[in-house]
Amino acid sequence: MPELPEVEIASRQLRGWLQGRRIVSARAGRSRAIRGQTQARFAGLAGHRLTAIERFGKWMLLSFDGGEGLLSHLGMTGKWIRRRADEPRPAHVRASLALDDGHAVDYRDMRLFGRLIRGKTEQLRALPALRALGPDPLGGIDVERLHGTLARTRRSMKEALMDQRTLAGLGNIQVSESLYRARIDPQRPALSMSRAETERLAGAIGKSLRATLAGEDSPEPITYVEEGGENVFLVYDRAGEPCGNCGTAIRRIVQGGRSTYYCPHCQPRWRARATSRTGPVRAPARASVALQKAARRSPARRLRVIQGGRTSQRTR
Repeated sequence: MPELPEVEIASRQLRGWLQGRRIVSARAGRSRAIRGQTQARFAGLAGHRLTAIERFGKWMLLSFDGGEGLLSHLGMTGKWIRRRADEPRPAHVRASLALDDGHAVDYRDMRLFGRLIRGKTEQLRALPALRALGPDPLGGIDVERLHGTLARTRRSMKEALMDQRTLAGLGNIQVSESLYRARIDPQRPALSMSRAETERLAGAIGKSLRATLAGEDSPEPITYVEEGGENVFLVYDRAGEPCGNCGTAIRRIVQGGRSTYYCPHCQPRWRARATSRTGPVRAPARASVALQKAARRSPARRLRVIQGGRTSQRTR
């Protein structure tokens, strides 16, 4: 599925295909890809030339001369492809741009979760979908900001990092890969992270993004893992396979309706810290909660005992 690295590669490809080219014709079929807009509005791109492409997390903003713009989100199965204009369009093409060099650039989306939004560039920049995004992690991560964000949520690490307000562009794949590289339990409460652990996580996110870009970057559109493409990832979609670090079988769990892949040895289950007279110790969080519940369910028992010929009661 397209996440930050895949969208970054798509933006590079579109830049190479469209930069300086004039759009001869633009056509979009009736589909959810342009929901809420008219086909005629999309056709208005004809005659314009691309001036810039910017990426905001998983979004791409294509800017054309005259202040015209096109905002693109690939959803789950969307991708941009190029062909000769005289060749037949492949299946599931939702929109096409015919160029003055004899090529056509198609937006292909089988499951129709992607979006194409036409408008003036500055209006598209101001859309809530872009304004709500957190920082883009590809250029570096502000560890202090990330640590402060994690410290304010009780959600699991997986769910906190999937939130686009935390860091823009991370999805199911990159979160699983980054937590594995950082040796952090994906089920761990985000607010339990130390400053040092957050710094380690930030480094792992950067490494994961760069490794994916290196493994997938090519002149050809990406074939996603779900489509049978090469799996360049360490743990994603490798349930049951041995961990490349320790040999333990990779596990798959579901968090927030999404699959999470992790190594139970390299990412041991996090346990809440308790304190004792000798200092901090590790204590199973679940056991502590279970004991508290048991105590609430079991009322104190009054026992009758005889001491020195007299009857007394005590609590057990």
